[in-house]
Amino acid sequence: MISIVICSRSNDIPSELKSNIQNTIGVNYELIVIDNSKNDYSIFSAYNKGVTLSKFGIICFMHDDISFETLGWGNIVTTQLQKSNVGAIGVAGAPYFATLPGAWWSGGLICKHVSCETEHAYAPIQDHALPVVVVDGLWFCIKKELFSQISFDEDRFTGFHFYDVDISLQIKALGLDILSLYNITISHSSGKLDTIWLQNALITQKKWENLLPFSVIDLNYAQKVKIEYRVLEEYMTAMRANGVGALETIQFAVNQIIKHRIKRFNIVFPFVFIGLALRHFFKKLGLR
Repeated sequence: MISIVICSRSNDIPSELKSNIQNTIGVNYELIVIDNSKNDYSIFSAYNKGVTLSKFGIICFMHDDISFETLGWGNIVTTQLQKSNVGAIGVAGAPYFATLPGAWWSGGLICKHVSCETEHAYAPIQDHALPVVVVDGLWFCIKKELFSQISFDEDRFTGFHFYDVDISLQIKALGLDILSLYNITISHSSGKLDTIWLQNALITQKKWENLLPFSVIDLNYAQKVKIEYRVLEEYMTAMRANGVGALETIQFAVNQIIKHRIKRFNIVFPFVFIGLALRHFFKKLGLR
């Protein structure tokens, strides 16, 4: 049996979503809707309330703007989370989470399939699951028993970003596996990288700095640097999109690279790396 927790932007979720869950899940479930129509909750506090209200041994957290295309997905969830070594599952994630601040998907190692630009359909490539470090928050499920050791960190974070990354890293810190499933298909609308996203990325980096970078796959030095570079690129682009000046953005990137070059990557020639970053970003940052 599965508890489903949804933080709703209205006082209830759409009837179409209720019907979609009922017609596709295939197992007994309860639906816990946290009314956030008055913006009383962050996603962290809303999900913690949902955990407290839940009755069943598996809790699935999901957005209110998704739909399931796979019939019997509840049985798949139950089968995967019966494994003693598995703490959480999702349908999109990454096997590497970077030291530099940014999105889990920025590094290019993404365990999902994106169908088009504005609508994300996380569709199966093969009928199997891949180990990841973090899962995307559009939909993910966790064993309830773990919440005696973990929680959504409403003390450090605000807003609606990085709750998925932080809870994933908490589970990984317990030594448990997280899987991205390729036999459940979900459709979802894209979100935006706002100023709270920028802030929460830095909070995540600081909170987990002794653990990062975290990887469940073998990567060589060059591959790690390439991923970190891509992550920083996306963060810089988001800074500019949120009105941060070009020079301030470049200064931020340089400081990040210098700060982490020895501790994490042992980059012998950090200024070569900085030069590549500056050259790559001149056009994107609006500099000529």
